[in-house]
Amino acid sequence: IHLFFTDVPPKRGLGELMLGTNGVSKIVPPLVIKPNTVSKHITEFTVPEDISVLTVNPHLHLLGKSFKAYAIKPNGDTIRLISIPRWDFRWQYFYTFPTMVKIPRGSLIRAEAVFDNTENNPNNPNRPPKIVAERFDYGGSSMRASDEMFQFIITYVAWQPGDDKISLKK
Repeated sequence: IHLFFTDVPPKRGLGELMLGTNGVSKIVPPLVIKPNTVSKHITEFTVPEDISVLTVNPHLHLLGKSFKAYAIKPNGDTIRLISIPRWDFRWQYFYTFPTMVKIPRGSLIRAEAVFDNTENNPNNPNRPPKIVAERFDYGGSSMRASDEMFQFIITYVAWQPGDDKISLKK
């Protein structure tokens, strides 16, 4: 752990935006995965201000097959955020960009996840497969890996000119 002390307060506070399970955006279709199916789900959110992204954290459980997220700017250009074509539950973490990534006001952030609830998925805890969903009785979240979640967590600050020049490398 690195602790740094200063008498100067931070100029900008960190913000966290969570899409999907327990977040600011719905999952479409709802995260209910029928047995013997592979299903795709999306969640989207339009940012109300210019932001500079520091980290992203995709989160799925054992039925996750793939995950990708990107932003579509108001002019139609795409900003790639993350692509994990072969999801592995054990590799979840916050991914830090080399420099901050600007997402302009009005951009649509979209996350897409594919879930595999078949016997072909070696990580499927259910043999035979059964219906797996969010824990709606807990507001969507569950610490049980045998339930499912679909979250995309973004750590950001309010954008300022020059953010794309600030190194986030250690």
